[in-house]
Amino acid sequence: MSNNKAFIILFLFLIMGASVFSQSTTNSPYSKYGVGILRAQYFSQNFGMGGAGIGLRSDRNIGIQNPASYSGITVTTFDLGYTNNALWLDDGTETQYQNNPYIDHIAFAFPMVKKVWGMSFGALPFSNVGYQFDEVINDPIAGDVSIFNEGEGAINKAYLGNALAFKLDSTSLISFGANTYFLFGSISRDQKVIFGDLANSFNIWQTEDISVSDFGVDFGVQYQKSFVNTKEDKFKLILGATYGLSADMNAKRTALTRTFTGNIDFGTIKDTAEFIDDVDDVLQLPSELGFGVSLEKQNKWLLAIDYKASNWGSVASNDPLITFKSNYSLATGIQIIPKYDGNNYFQRLAYRVGARYATSHIAVNNIDWSEYGITFGIGLPIRKSEFSYPRLNLGLEYGSRGTIDSGLIKEKFLNFNLGITINAVWFRKRKYD
Repeated sequence: MSNNKAFIILFLFLIMGASVFSQSTTNSPYSKYGVGILRAQYFSQNFGMGGAGIGLRSDRNIGIQNPASYSGITVTTFDLGYTNNALWLDDGTETQYQNNPYIDHIAFAFPMVKKVWGMSFGALPFSNVGYQFDEVINDPIAGDVSIFNEGEGAINKAYLGNALAFKLDSTSLISFGANTYFLFGSISRDQKVIFGDLANSFNIWQTEDISVSDFGVDFGVQYQKSFVNTKEDKFKLILGATYGLSADMNAKRTALTRTFTGNIDFGTIKDTAEFIDDVDDVLQLPSELGFGVSLEKQNKWLLAIDYKASNWGSVASNDPLITFKSNYSLATGIQIIPKYDGNNYFQRLAYRVGARYATSHIAVNNIDWSEYGITFGIGLPIRKSEFSYPRLNLGLEYGSRGTIDSGLIKEKFLNFNLGITINAVWFRKRKYD
């Protein structure tokens, strides 16, 4: 394939991804707070392993979780992922079901200098907002107050990463990498407060629109040690660490507060209490530190575990109902290939299982919660050709987030993930006799 055609295809895929990621892909009440529901920052292979990936390094899989891994890529690699999120909401008295399908990443990686310099770029969702719910509060003076909440939007992430590897000796190396990313997107919120028990009262209608566009950076390092035992089995141990810088992302904010009479379906505007038009604002992101380790027996099995800590406690909240709090997450996974070069197709599949756990980075009315997920996955090689080696990755995750304490919502989810990874020789010219 010519260079021009290849880069046109890359450009078209990224443009498609930017438009798809802009859609709201959640129905979670927790997306009302902060920047919304934070999306997983990993790809389909990691999905089946509980999301672990800081200590993973592959010559044929893109490891966005640690940019230092890009130097291990040995062929042009394309990765596309799709997720279907089935969500059950429980407030302690009734349950509601929602379904949300979405494209979760598009990415490419290239060996610029084989086993020395690797590059990757792509796009994926950073966070999503999507909710519609109402609540009734009994006020000792105003009586029953009905509050109607609605919001939608997304913040997306486009990244460009590079990594360089340095050989320490014949069995070990160290690699350094960095991702420069661009966050862009918008969030809209709408809230109506109706004082149903107060005669001649003015109700309140508040709308807010926030758009984000700014750059950030994160860094990674990996140390790899290879060794062989007495049976000539090849093993690989990798230690990884990542650090994401805190950032004040540039944003624009428009807000409107009006009073009205009537109800949520039909009302008459009375006055404008506040109007803020496209003023400069800041979206704060915390620093994040991560550690990962993996141990692999070549073409047989792979173990990985990650730990990450995010300093959300340093982020200020403009909402009196919520506070940001520093949190941590754990992820672990295993991959087994029964017989990599076996004649039986099912022996050549990659079987994966994993688990993850995270504390919440937000407390609502001083109530916080945790989130967990149990994952299963399988990697299926597809018939390869001279110039490409495609694989399908299937993953399933069952998990829970939230709590029904103090009027909050308990969420249970079932995520199905489908990814395709294509390793291709795009820039090699065919030879003819």
